[in-house]
Amino acid sequence: MAFLSLQGIGKIYVSEGNVAVGIRGVDLSFERGEFVAITGRSGSGKSTLLNVISGMDTYEEGELFIEGQPTSHYQQSDWELYREKYISFVFQDYNIIDSYTVLENVELALMNIPDRRERRRRALELIERVGLKAHVRHKGSKLSGGQKQRTVIARALAKDSPIILADEPTGNLDAETSREIIALLREVSRDKLLIVVTHNFEQVEEYATRHVRVYDGAIESDHVIAPAPEKVAEPAPEKKQIARRSDTFGNGVLLGKTMFKATPRLSAFLCFLLLVGTVAISLVTSLTGSAWEAFKSPRMFRHVPGRAVVISRDGSPVTTSELNALAGEFGAEKAVRYDYLYDQTYSFWDWDYNIDFTYVFSENGDRTPKIGRAPEGVTEAHLYLPISASSIFGKKEIADPPVFQARLGMGTVTLTVTGITYFYDNTKTAEVRLSDEGFRFLSAYALLASQSFSVRYEINDADGAAFYSDAWELDRVTVDPALPAGTVILPPKTARAAAAVYESSTDPAVVLRDEFVTGGTKYRAGDGQTSWTYRADGFTVGAGAGEGKGSLTVSPDLFLAALDGTQEALYRQASLFFGSDRTAKRAIEGINEKGYLAVSSDTTYTPDPAEMIVSSLLFLLTALLWLFALLFFAFFVSLCCGRSIDAFRGDTSIMRSMGIPVKVIRIGMYVRMLLSLVPAYLLSAVAMFFIFRTPALNHFFRFPRPWQFVMIAIGVLALALLSTRRQIRRLFKTSVKTALRGGDAA
Repeated sequence: MAFLSLQGIGKIYVSEGNVAVGIRGVDLSFERGEFVAITGRSGSGKSTLLNVISGMDTYEEGELFIEGQPTSHYQQSDWELYREKYISFVFQDYNIIDSYTVLENVELALMNIPDRRERRRRALELIERVGLKAHVRHKGSKLSGGQKQRTVIARALAKDSPIILADEPTGNLDAETSREIIALLREVSRDKLLIVVTHNFEQVEEYATRHVRVYDGAIESDHVIAPAPEKVAEPAPEKKQIARRSDTFGNGVLLGKTMFKATPRLSAFLCFLLLVGTVAISLVTSLTGSAWEAFKSPRMFRHVPGRAVVISRDGSPVTTSELNALAGEFGAEKAVRYDYLYDQTYSFWDWDYNIDFTYVFSENGDRTPKIGRAPEGVTEAHLYLPISASSIFGKKEIADPPVFQARLGMGTVTLTVTGITYFYDNTKTAEVRLSDEGFRFLSAYALLASQSFSVRYEINDADGAAFYSDAWELDRVTVDPALPAGTVILPPKTARAAAAVYESSTDPAVVLRDEFVTGGTKYRAGDGQTSWTYRADGFTVGAGAGEGKGSLTVSPDLFLAALDGTQEALYRQASLFFGSDRTAKRAIEGINEKGYLAVSSDTTYTPDPAEMIVSSLLFLLTALLWLFALLFFAFFVSLCCGRSIDAFRGDTSIMRSMGIPVKVIRIGMYVRMLLSLVPAYLLSAVAMFFIFRTPALNHFFRFPRPWQFVMIAIGVLALALLSTRRQIRRLFKTSVKTALRGGDAA
């Protein structure tokens, strides 16, 4: 039984309705150890015969047997396995992968050796054998014709296939190099079947054992030059060199790494392309970030961990004594009778820097600011702000304390900034952190401001009779922490009257009374409503520019008295604070059983239907914008990646001709794209880090949530893989032979 046998082989080509016979009625048998020279005129069919033997061309007639097994039933995958096991090819135009080094070209044929060090040793041994030891690290594009052909021969030997096919291996070489290449081929193939197609028989006559002439697609002659070799036994393969199906993935990863490294410019271009796309999608996501929370259920109160909001079921105010009793009974860590400020948000805008942010008030507690110190006084504050605000308040230690104008309803409070902490996640809410006494003071201010509170003051004579009175809206009532307790600053227009009384009286007084509006009705002292009346121990007449001109200024103690004297009858809500939400919810059950209505501060509610419609439309528009950006990026990546196909068409065709399985090549191309994604992801992270660490940029882009980063990464990954899949489909539409000749898919 012959090692390789062709019986009645015929090959027919059909193109645009024309039928051409490539070869017909070919009967040949070959054995290991033969050096067969096939000659004939151009177009005689000798290359077609070689392509059929290699499995790169199918045949329509006859049968090809390999080791006695027929191949007429082979599918494409079977021919791939056939080339992988039996065929090594040496081409006229070399078909070396120019972007790979000599070492990488040879190692490409040694992927069936799983051990990397053994693979490298074997490749270097073969390179030295063909005389290219000094060119191991040279790229294929830098080699001469003879060096390229030697590299291809080393690659053919590395594969250790029993059949070496050489198609015009000396066609592009000079006479001296041609003789060296033929001698080398014979030397390295004494235990293999070597079939050489050549137009110059004289070059191989010295070494050939058999001469086959082809004429017009048929065998004209088959002449034995030397005695037929004794049958060469098939060498037992080394176990470590046996290709296994389980190696497919590992070989694909290895090939992908080589592809990525061998073409640094193209790899850099792909990395840049994916980087631009990833950053662009991240920024679009950032700009539209708030809309993704459109369907998030709003909370009834501002959520503070462990906070329980308490009211009476009958609608009456929760008194301070009641709240303290509940705190003691259920183990609350803190009780806040006036929690109005917890549930309010305020806006800050700086016209000079065009920076705005939303902020809330909170107690500073034991939090230490990054810059400066914690607040101590009533109107001192620790600002917890987005980094964009650093252009206003600075990043250095506080030498000259800045001020922060806090607008509360109709009033404005000037706070002295003693400490600042900046954050980069601009989805957080800024905080104005106060001392405990400062929080209580601003609670009073905010409560009174929210109820259109105004102050009526009277100047009494020594007999207690009021001879002058006036009322001032809250936005014209200021609080000066520097004033001694129990004092006020009167507006200049009352100076003469006040001075006259004080000069003639031994017990002058300024009496303050509240006057507020609720439900459109104005109430004042004497109308049966709870009120507060305080006597100032002294007064100052305001003069010139400043807070004293045209306004009423009081000391903090007088203003805080309004909260206890008036608002307890009007403000019904209070809060208890526990160690955690879980602890608070357990306490809430007991509080509700005692006749109160208590809920956790993370309680949500269903928004108004109109609000839901607006939110849904906003979300839809945002999602469409995000999808458009994603599709545009997909089109851009696909277009640009399509341009890179030509760079791989020749390389993959050479790999296929070598018998490297298509699955391995596919995996390699996916790995190449994934390796291009790694620096894109890393550089995108660096770019986003830079954007959000830069105050001016941080203000404009919303910091994405972790799940959004994951969604972006998955989206870019899917697009990259789809683009690679499209490339692969285009590459493998073309037959090996057509691709090697530079053809494209139909």
